[in-house]
Amino acid sequence: MASDKGVRIARPERYPNPLYQGLDNLPPALWDDLDGLDPDEVCRRAAVARGMGRVFVVPFLGTDHFVDLEARTINVPEGAMRPGFQAGLVLITYLIQASEADLHGRMVTARELNGGDLFFQGPHALSEAPVLERYARDGAGLLSKGLAFGGTPLDAGDAAFRLLALPKVLLAYTLYEEDEEFPARLTITFDASIDRHLTLDGIWALINVISSRLAQE
Repeated sequence: MASDKGVRIARPERYPNPLYQGLDNLPPALWDDLDGLDPDEVCRRAAVARGMGRVFVVPFLGTDHFVDLEARTINVPEGAMRPGFQAGLVLITYLIQASEADLHGRMVTARELNGGDLFFQGPHALSEAPVLERYARDGAGLLSKGLAFGGTPLDAGDAAFRLLALPKVLLAYTLYEEDEEFPARLTITFDASIDRHLTLDGIWALINVISSRLAQE
């Protein structure tokens, strides 16, 4: 998918088993695209800070991630989860793609995004299964995990939280617990501005990462 900034955005599905590839396998072209941008403009658009040297400090799921252009890696504080392939893809794509647009204030489904009705289906359906399998009857557990990532509770469903995953990327998870008549259901919504800051495949990768982490012990 081409960016409106004229840079190449890697598609996660081009890489076999991306969830299991390491951060070191990120495509060099993606780093090249970020390296070619003015760092001060990147910080302004993406609402991130600059660290020492050629480093961007990106808050992601409640933890500062240090995107190091010189070393072409992403570091986190001691004890924090190091990003894998898809998390790295999301972080760098966000730095490249983020626009000056602020949060819209209206929440929408993935299929309401421009092109989302065609994209988010089949192999690109949003990752709900890991969350549903673990929390089908444990909304309190899901809410607790979401708050640990910096989320805030919402009054919806049986458990819901809103999460500012990146400085300009707001989303929400709403769980309807399983009962005797119906299976558990999960709704994932986004601030309507999200596709101004991430490509559709970047949004897909982001939900893969978040749902996987929510389901971990």
